[in-house]
Amino acid sequence: MDNPGKVMIAAALVAGLTGPALAQNRTTIPDFSFSEGVKRGDCKIAFRSRDGETMVDFGLGIMDSIFSVEVLRSGWDIVDDKDTNITDMPLTLTFQNGQTTSSEFGGYRNGFYQGVWAMWHGKDSDPSQSQRGLERLMEASSATVSFDNKTIAEVNLGPSGFAANKLLDCAIAERKERENPSN
Repeated sequence: MDNPGKVMIAAALVAGLTGPALAQNRTTIPDFSFSEGVKRGDCKIAFRSRDGETMVDFGLGIMDSIFSVEVLRSGWDIVDDKDTNITDMPLTLTFQNGQTTSSEFGGYRNGFYQGVWAMWHGKDSDPSQSQRGLERLMEASSATVSFDNKTIAEVNLGPSGFAANKLLDCAIAERKERENPSN
């Protein structure tokens, strides 16, 4: 085999080995970077915030349809000296159109990544609370995230409805797969 042929084969092998993981797709364009996948029974779509460090991770429960948000960063001092057992601190999303939605539950998360979490399932498992959060996301192209009366992230969500539609499409597909695992 000649030298150009070996180079082409080597390049194809390297490209195959360095491609994105199959379980997670990542797309990046200026001021808009996201990854999507399934994690712990939730469909997830994570966006890099405008600060370039913080990830804003939206989730939708595959079987229970609970809407959730995590805002995480490696080595973030937001959790320092905070009680991670508290669950009643709401997180607020304010969208570009002025609409807001606040979670019923939320708190601090510590571990490999530090940050905050929130769930919209409402007291007494009120499913309409999750629906209201997802409805607001359906019209959103950007959001400001506030927690404990402070803005902690600003994020570009792409075209209006992109994030919500990704979550819904994932949940529908995953439910079908779980109902008919042989298909």
